[in-house]
Amino acid sequence: MTPACPACTAPDLVQLSKFELQCSYCRSRFTGKPLLCPACGWINNNNEDVCPDCGEPLNIVAQVISRQDRSGTPQWLSRVQSQAGEIKSQEEAASQIRYEALEEIDRRRIEANRKDLEKQRERDKGILIGVVIIFVVVALILLALFLIQGTSSV
Repeated sequence: MTPACPACTAPDLVQLSKFELQCSYCRSRFTGKPLLCPACGWINNNNEDVCPDCGEPLNIVAQVISRQDRSGTPQWLSRVQSQAGEIKSQEEAASQIRYEALEEIDRRRIEANRKDLEKQRERDKGILIGVVIIFVVVALILLALFLIQGTSSV
């Protein structure tokens, strides 16, 4: 993760020397050992006690004071936790959309199966009628032959 410029928030910081950085966007220079926020990764000036991006204390004194003032949850964690409900509702909405799409696909599949079954029943009905007609014709031919043979033997 590239640290962001404290002046303009651009992610393009270039290291000029061991303790000097320059933003390739706004050309701001930062000298001294940069202090990265342990919570969000923001590059902070050495004289800052609290990260301007996330509010996390940076030096040991600010950390001790901050821990005394709150119940132990870091500010960055509280911020992320506060976003959890929104993310969950977004995911539930997206899940509902996916579920509805799958239901529509399933409905179309069931309808296609029903139509195929109707067509198959119609074909089976036609075959059965054809077999019955052939059976009746054969029976009539046999009856005719039997009657013809019965009248010729008298």
